[in-house]
Amino acid sequence: MNYTKAILIREFEKLLLDQFSKGTLNGTVHTCVGQETIAVAISENFKKGDKVFSNHRGHGHFISIGGDIKLLLAEMLGKKCGISSGIGGSQHLYNDNFISNGIQGGLAPVAVGYAYVNKLKNNDNISIIFLGDGTMGEGVVYEALNLAAIYSSPTLFVMENNGYAQSTPFKMVKKGEIQNRVEGFGVNYLKTSIWASDFEKTVREAIVKTREGQPVFLEIECYRLNSHSKGDDNRDAAEIEQFVQIDPIHVFYKDYAAEAIEYENSAKELLYKYLEELSAEEPLTSMKKHVSIFNEKADKQKITTERLGKRINKLINEGLDIFLAKENSLFLGEDIMQTTEYTPGNYGGAFKVSEKLSEKYKNRVFNTPICESSIVGFAIGSALNGYKSIAEIMFGDFLTLAFDQILQQGSKIPEMFGQKVELPMIIRTPMGGRRGYGPTHSQNIEKHFLFIPNTRVLALNSFYDPKNIFETLYQHNDILTLIIEDKISYTKEIFWKDLKGYEIFKTEEEFPTLIFSPTKIKPNLTILCYGGMLDEVLASTDDLIIEEIFPEIICPIQISPFNINEVVNSVAKTKNICIVEEGSKYAGLSGEIFSYFVEHKIQIDKAVRISNESLIPCAKEAEITTIPNKNIIFNEIKKFIYE
Repeated sequence: MNYTKAILIREFEKLLLDQFSKGTLNGTVHTCVGQETIAVAISENFKKGDKVFSNHRGHGHFISIGGDIKLLLAEMLGKKCGISSGIGGSQHLYNDNFISNGIQGGLAPVAVGYAYVNKLKNNDNISIIFLGDGTMGEGVVYEALNLAAIYSSPTLFVMENNGYAQSTPFKMVKKGEIQNRVEGFGVNYLKTSIWASDFEKTVREAIVKTREGQPVFLEIECYRLNSHSKGDDNRDAAEIEQFVQIDPIHVFYKDYAAEAIEYENSAKELLYKYLEELSAEEPLTSMKKHVSIFNEKADKQKITTERLGKRINKLINEGLDIFLAKENSLFLGEDIMQTTEYTPGNYGGAFKVSEKLSEKYKNRVFNTPICESSIVGFAIGSALNGYKSIAEIMFGDFLTLAFDQILQQGSKIPEMFGQKVELPMIIRTPMGGRRGYGPTHSQNIEKHFLFIPNTRVLALNSFYDPKNIFETLYQHNDILTLIIEDKISYTKEIFWKDLKGYEIFKTEEEFPTLIFSPTKIKPNLTILCYGGMLDEVLASTDDLIIEEIFPEIICPIQISPFNINEVVNSVAKTKNICIVEEGSKYAGLSGEIFSYFVEHKIQIDKAVRISNESLIPCAKEAEITTIPNKNIIFNEIKKFIYE
């Protein structure tokens, strides 16, 4: 055991507690005092290209594998020169070998996805994910274990079992044996303790087995000598003292006092030197502000629409094919494979979007279990390891199951570490009703994912070839992109309607806005819509024109962040606006647009929103009257204009 490193970690943690007591550190800290030898034992078997996925108690993990101690201390002091520029603090650290997040278990599927790409790259690097015993209550951990086993992803799960989840004893919330849980997934299970004579040997064995290409779960019994955080401890003092006496570092001090004192003095000298040097460093005093709605002029060009004779789902399939033709890409989701060794019949996705792709790109297009959170987490991990990844969520309704991965991992990773971390990944999902699928398979819930920082939301429509979107995303994407696909449009042909009396323009942006403008008369109404609602709006135009209502239709592809420029330009001409959303209008895109109008004193005469404010029923006739369609749009706009 390298006690030089172990004592350095302990002195670092003691320094942090001292600085907190003096008021020079902000926030919180979770020290690993008592558990240092775990990180050190792991580090003895760590090699370049491996990656540690750590948690809230990760300073020892970071230091043990060679993380910059001075930059770590700077981070704790809130300095701009810190490892995460002062943004991440104690729990959010990043370098080429290390990433941590305070969300319990959240990085588990990310670690599995990262390791799977190592397998595709045909190297022997591994992911090492640290978990506490309390984290064994998180469902995403079991999803990750399952994925790791299914795909033979070389991932080492290290459970630091210190017996307590904050103030709750593990034995109070544990039933059954951890070994049985783990082996139930077909994952290798090993167990040791920091006091065992075979401790380092077992750690080495676990890592060797993982490098051979299989996931391993290593449970290490230990004891946290300090409180959970700075001072919240309700344990028996006698129990703590008992473990102090057998603490490996305490024992080393007793057995090798001279060496221990020498290591301690060297550590203190180094740390206080860093502390003094950092006193002159500039603190982080401000943060980047994210803009959700912006007004930026873009050039426009007129486009022609020639019938291609191809359905939307076929064009999406061709776009995916273009994307996957590059080796550093993968596509995963539920039921996306064409055939399997167990099912010879053809499938290719619930809506046939992924048809034949699994046969063409073996090991890079594959079915997953039903585990939406870990599907997205796996894609995040593969993106972090240099692959451009696509995750399909079979129904948009199920995105709620992946919300934690989208918000706490995918949206924050690119920024919260104080450096640009590219995350070239896509989540595709069908939204919308009119198929009789009922309340949990028919919703448009995209409003819950709008305006999340570092997250782009696109909505496909039937007048822009989706192949262009996938080509653009392969070349330029560096953040999480959510693509909304209208499920009722899958079987429609692109450019399905002859637009007599209209011409179409598109803005010169990566993801353009389409503008449908009357050719011979000045428009007197602006209609904003996106996705599948474009078809319903276009279907209503003939009847609107008969009523002398001449709409200019604005249909953006990128709805978050949203460029409002073309809407403002159109409203300046018409003074009237109707916004059509298939989902609820409350706290959605339309609400933010109207807020923008008020804040920027944009004058309009009249405004209306058409949306769905009900649960979506299975009953056909009720569904027809619930979701905005061409008849509802026509009647609502006619009433709006003339009443």
